[in-house]
Amino acid sequence: MFYQPMFYPEAMNSQDKITISGVVFHVEDACRSLLHNYLKSLARKRNQQLEEERIAELLLEELKEEGKQVVTKEEVEHLIQKTKHLQMPD
Repeated sequence: MFYQPMFYPEAMNSQDKITISGVVFHVEDACRSLLHNYLKSLARKRNQQLEEERIAELLLEELKEEGKQVVTKEEVEHLIQKTKHLQMPD
């Protein structure tokens, strides 16, 4: 995952530009560490690349459904709930 800090004064929230499995996302700074820790926990498993691809796909779907362009804490928490099974040991 790659981070590039960004700041949009009109939004009054700092945002980071991250890449998950080749897909670029704009993530609010307030939830960046939550998402990073979650992806880090997935990295300990065997199929890290497949899991990151699925995470990117789910985030894209959720942003599209909500008509958003920035990932917020709500999207990250919803993503974690939807993918809890990925963290379970085999």
